Amino acid sequence: MSKFASSRRSLVNALACLALAAPFAEAAAQQTVRVVVPFAAGSSTDQLARQLTEALREVNGNRYLVENKPGASGIIGSSDVHKAVPDGTTLLMTTGGHATNAVLYEKLPYDSLKGFTPISQLTVTAGFLLMVPAGSPYRTLEELVAAAKAGPGTISYGSAGNGNTTHLVGALFEKAAGIKLIHVPYKSTPMNDLIAGHIDLLFWGSGFATPIIQQGKARALALAGDRRVDELPEVPTLGEKGLRGVDVPAWAGLFGPPGMSAETADRIQREVAKAMRSPTFVKAFNTPGTFKLASTPAQFGDSLGKEIVRLRRDIAPLGIRMD
Repeated sequence: MSKFASSRRSLVNALACLALAAPFAEAAAQQTVRVVVPFAAGSSTDQLARQLTEALREVNGNRYLVENKPGASGIIGSSDVHKAVPDGTTLLMTTGGHATNAVLYEKLPYDSLKGFTPISQLTVTAGFLLMVPAGSPYRTLEELVAAAKAGPGTISYGSAGNGNTTHLVGALFEKAAGIKLIHVPYKSTPMNDLIAGHIDLLFWGSGFATPIIQQGKARALALAGDRRVDELPEVPTLGEKGLRGVDVPAWAGLFGPPGMSAETADRIQREVAKAMRSPTFVKAFNTPGTFKLASTPAQFGDSLGKEIVRLRRDIAPLGIRMD
């Protein structure tokens, strides 16, 4: 065999090996990423996680597993991520409860700021809608407050549990209005009982409360937020009615374990921002009163730190503790 033929055969073999290796190299570059949601399947955060991870698959080709780990106001799932390896394969998608837990719990198994790497605040809602049953005798906020002042401890409000944001905003409303209500905590959503008239009022995130209002199943008297919901322009904010300081964060955000490199956090944030602009995500994400952010790690970390400081100022005096 000539040297030319031998060299040609070696080249062909090398190219064949490269062709066979390419799929394996591509597979090796892909990762399986676990996204822990510290709430039950079917929750609003769970839905967002599944919408986002589906869009992320198209952006980077990774395989995403959404893992629900509910319990203890989100602490169980958050603790899992806090102890994970910070290589980008384990992420936490949680809510503003991450900030309120820092105030309500004296002995958390992690530091809400230092115990995680902020990656991106994904969404923020207009606020919590003050809802009453469709058949409620209270047609306005003024009527509700007047009735509560006339009969202290006779009007009830539901929440998704002690220390939940829906509890805190109700307690802040009591303080701002100078009234006393009966708090009825639920282990899950109290929405069905509100619609049925078993409780008198409820504060619920505008994104998921707005369709219920639009369907006529309940009425909204006011919004605990900075600006009115576009879909419910007739519903005033509590601030417009002279009630200030009734504002609890309602957002969703993405964290990594502590010690994640800035390069990894920045890369994930860029992929998330791209995914949230994709047709797949835009089509799936249709939540009234909810705004997409996709903030940078630095922006998210800064806003979270300021939020915890404000919550300590506003919520600590209420005397609500979860330890």
